[in-house]
Amino acid sequence: MRNTALTSTYVNRFDSHDNLSSQNASSVQLAPLKRIARGVLLGFGLSLCFMQAAGSTDLNDISMTPKQYAYYSLNDIKQYKCIATLYGKESAWNYKAYNKSSGTVGIPQGKSVWLLTATPIQQVEWGLRYIKARHGTPCRALDHWKKYNWH
Repeated sequence: MRNTALTSTYVNRFDSHDNLSSQNASSVQLAPLKRIARGVLLGFGLSLCFMQAAGSTDLNDISMTPKQYAYYSLNDIKQYKCIATLYGKESAWNYKAYNKSSGTVGIPQGKSVWLLTATPIQQVEWGLRYIKARHGTPCRALDHWKKYNWH
């Protein structure tokens, strides 16, 4: 009997004579619960409608270092190590780097005049696109740089 009483699902409630009685949970009034649930869902839905965007795709709004941007853009530790080595040797990750003999500028040491006014993040983005188009991967670009001293 004790186990039965402990495992049964009942809700205690007062009857019209203020006597405590048991009522099966399945017969509990569901209307108030539904109203509460609707109110919670409505509030949650409205809050989603008025939330500001969590992120931006504008490269000028990114608040991370050029190295962090390269890491997250590549999403591959091996390729990141290659680009980190390559850009470390080419420019020491200095977005103002300028090579007088070749005329290359910025972190990726490119010949584009646009790199002169680009942000460090934009320079890394440009460099990653260049490497993908010319070499396929940063590791292939690094191998090329080791062999020819340019990429």
